[in-house]
Amino acid sequence: MHNGFAENEYGRLSEVLMCSPEQMKIVEVINDTQKRYRMKNIDQEKAAAQHQELRTVLKNHGVHVHLLPPEESMPEQVFTRDLGFTSTKGILIGNMKEKVREPETARVKQWLDANDWSYEEMETGALEGGDIIIDDFLLFAGESSRTTPEALEELKSWFPEKKLIRIPLKKQYLHLDCVFNILSPGTAVIYEPALTEEALRNIRMHYRTISIGEKEQFRLAVNVLGIGSHTVIALPENKRVNHQLIEWGFHVIEVDLSEIIKSGGAFRCVTFPLKRMTET
Repeated sequence: MHNGFAENEYGRLSEVLMCSPEQMKIVEVINDTQKRYRMKNIDQEKAAAQHQELRTVLKNHGVHVHLLPPEESMPEQVFTRDLGFTSTKGILIGNMKEKVREPETARVKQWLDANDWSYEEMETGALEGGDIIIDDFLLFAGESSRTTPEALEELKSWFPEKKLIRIPLKKQYLHLDCVFNILSPGTAVIYEPALTEEALRNIRMHYRTISIGEKEQFRLAVNVLGIGSHTVIALPENKRVNHQLIEWGFHVIEVDLSEIIKSGGAFRCVTFPLKRMTET
């Protein structure tokens, strides 16, 4: 039996669960980004090629990529992050808030069972992994339109040893990882207008921060993926942010994900870390 493990967002990523976007399309608009692209919709062939490039980059950096089979009835399946999250207590599967995404939970449990991965399940309310960011004893949880207060109460009981920091989000911000992300011990990227003064204080108590602008937020500059050794995967369009990351000592790998982000998610959203190794 395989056990998942992760204690933060920046340890060396060794195994990840993804789903190729051959069936990706905007069927039912469920976020503000999709509103803008509803008429043009998604070029599935282009999205699949970009996803393949991302998987190649991950494999070239020693990451074992597992793939869920894409299904026509699940147009948002590419965003595997929202299925739950992995911690020092293993894999925890949540519940999707939007009806169009509910079947994804049953499918990932089938895959985990078939491939001998152990996991636990949330029982109360709705919780999506894009709202959960863990850094050792800190557990940041977005109070969004996708993650309910009931689920966060249950989460507290799962992790009594961690400091739970709730961050309320306005409805237009899909998940916490669209406005806040942790890149290394003591470094985070934020979109300040989406966060309350209290949330900003809580974040800045623990991290130096890179602030992004409105256009950068729309281009999901926060939603980068850390893969270990101060290395992050980011969109080439976000030049200013990428340059600042390099100045702060990060190695930035730019990958085009422009077709997939039309549906409202980038690198963190399309990856579900199964195992992150602690770096010493």
